[in-house]
Amino acid sequence: MSGTLISIAGVDNKMEKILATRADIKSLRRFCDETRTPEERSALAEKTKLPIGTITHWAVQAELLRMETMSYDMAYEFVEAGIYSVKEIQNTSTSVILEKLRKTNAQTKISEEDILKLQRAKVDTARDFVCSKPVLEEEVVTKDTTPSIYSDLSSVITELGKGVGQAQHELDLNSLRIQNDILQDDRLYGMGLQATWYVMPEVEFTMKMDYSVYEEKTEKGEVKPNSTKISILPSNATYSNLFKSTKKEESSVRLRIVPIPANDKFVVRRYMPDLSGITTIGDLKSEFDRVSVSTYSITPEDAREWEDSTQIIVVNQYPQKNALLNLGVVPEIEVKISKMETK
Repeated sequence: MSGTLISIAGVDNKMEKILATRADIKSLRRFCDETRTPEERSALAEKTKLPIGTITHWAVQAELLRMETMSYDMAYEFVEAGIYSVKEIQNTSTSVILEKLRKTNAQTKISEEDILKLQRAKVDTARDFVCSKPVLEEEVVTKDTTPSIYSDLSSVITELGKGVGQAQHELDLNSLRIQNDILQDDRLYGMGLQATWYVMPEVEFTMKMDYSVYEEKTEKGEVKPNSTKISILPSNATYSNLFKSTKKEESSVRLRIVPIPANDKFVVRRYMPDLSGITTIGDLKSEFDRVSVSTYSITPEDAREWEDSTQIIVVNQYPQKNALLNLGVVPEIEVKISKMETK
């Protein structure tokens, strides 16, 4: 069983060093020998401080790499398809194996002829690989817990949008903190300083990718409604290293994300009004309009629906009167109907 630990998809130079220094495993054969049973895999995970799922995923690949014509990228595809042992490959028809492979990777380049060669290939000897499917499937890092080879195009675009939105949100929060600091500092405020608000007016993103169009058909050969999907494989160094990809063909998608212009920011100090003398709902609303506060909370919740002429008493207010209203603070007011109104 020739080859280095790098032959396992997901093992890079850093992981190779961890296995060597913490477990004295420096070859693919040694790794295979040390991971035949769940107990051995658990022990290795303890030694290396690596997740048991990661160790198990590598162990299954090492088991499959005992087959002479098995390549590292083929081994990874077999694991993704839920095929975990040499015996399973040898005892399963080529058409069934190929069907499993295509379910998880529509772009697979493994053919029935390749599978047949594997079934006839020389296999390095080793102890039985303990492969209880229910247990193994809990341990193996699958497409649900690691980046799968192919991702849905709509999901990629959605995540890009989330990333841009999060970046803009962080910029706004930072400017908000600076502006509040200025509002609370007499010297800075007196100098007329204002926080700078950074806006990304446009974001362009170009991604090189391989893509696959997948659709489901009925027994009559008709395409099922809403079953067509576009799946993509980003072409970048990380994926090439992880999946040992040798693909050269690629397409690209270019996105422009343009945000809606932001509202004007408050840069003038605002203070919480004294509401103790307020006697009607209308006066309460007018007082907040006077200090340019449009968002505030009133208890009870239905108080906003009361007539403007409704006689009230302000029971409590937050912040207290004359307190500086920082940006983002929502004033809270508790009111009750006065006795005069209930008569």
